Amino acid sequence: MKISIDGEWYELDKWAPYHPGGEQILSRFDGADATDHFYSLHSEKAIAQLKKMRPVDIKEMPPAPTKYDLAFRELKAKLEADGWYHRSMALELALLLPVVAGVVWGTMYATTYPLLSIVVLGVAMQQAGWLGHDMTHARNSTYNDTLLRYVSGWINGFNRDWWSDKHNTHHVLTNHIGIDPDIHNQPFLFLWAPPKSVDHHLRKYQHLYFLPLYALLYVSWRSQSLQWAWARRDYKMLLFTLLPGYLWLASLPLVVSAGAVLLGGLLVALVVTMSHESEEMLTSREPSFVRNQFDTTRDILCSEPITEYLCGGMQYQLEHHLFPTMPRYYYPKIRPIVQDWAREVGLEYKSASVLGIARQHYATLRHNASVAAVEG
Repeated sequence: MKISIDGEWYELDKWAPYHPGGEQILSRFDGADATDHFYSLHSEKAIAQLKKMRPVDIKEMPPAPTKYDLAFRELKAKLEADGWYHRSMALELALLLPVVAGVVWGTMYATTYPLLSIVVLGVAMQQAGWLGHDMTHARNSTYNDTLLRYVSGWINGFNRDWWSDKHNTHHVLTNHIGIDPDIHNQPFLFLWAPPKSVDHHLRKYQHLYFLPLYALLYVSWRSQSLQWAWARRDYKMLLFTLLPGYLWLASLPLVVSAGAVLLGGLLVALVVTMSHESEEMLTSREPSFVRNQFDTTRDILCSEPITEYLCGGMQYQLEHHLFPTMPRYYYPKIRPIVQDWAREVGLEYKSASVLGIARQHYATLRHNASVAAVEG
């Protein structure tokens, strides 16, 4: 297995099984350039480890970067130099406090006001999901690593290791059919014409039943988090990161705990599905990191504070995919910089209103509900 970074080939066969992000993601870049993909996700420590590795002498020339890649590297270097990657503990505490307040209030009044508690806890779980997502992407931040156990683990029952393995693949190979786990929801939902071997007779109704399925998102993520830890005998994760949250849920009335998990999952699913799933689906590798992100991502334009808050930074989906380790509270100011840069280099910046992107997503599901299945 050889991967090109910074114009050098690295032989990774012996090291791949020890890669913290998993061996599978490395195999996707065998024989390809991964320069921008690598730097988009890794910490200073990981970059220093790469620099200690010795490149291999191979006659084959590494893939040449495109003009977009070179321009993007200049843009990213300028943003780093200008301090856009600096994390503010005060701003992150400001995002955390409403989550904690919602959890405390919803727990205290779960018996007295069960329906209101479902709403408050559901929104708190959704916001904990966004904040935990940002903390998982954070690099070189000890306090984010510490808080992540409580925000993602205790509140939502998410396993960071499982999440990183799944989510990092989505980031670097967005909307690649057969690779990106976030677009493979068969046999429940289909985003392209399915092979007859995996087609399902209920597909023709998917534009009618997708909302109840979306409500199960957190149930699925919780289940996968438990399975990942159990399969790897990660008892520390099970006991100290995941179990406390289930003890908390068990202390609530069942209708409240179940309702909050379903509502939180629905609110997250409505955001994360719309920015990618109606965009281009790739059947072959797009070698350019930046082209991949522009081709497969659409921003959501929120016109009022409620949807701006509920989207949790993911309305700036393109900015997040280009700069995933950048704190989300900088994205509103980064958006016009990205728009100007895209015009300069000739890339299409795509966006839609909340209502517009919802209509587009529904149209995608409805179209693929009736498209003919293909052989295979």
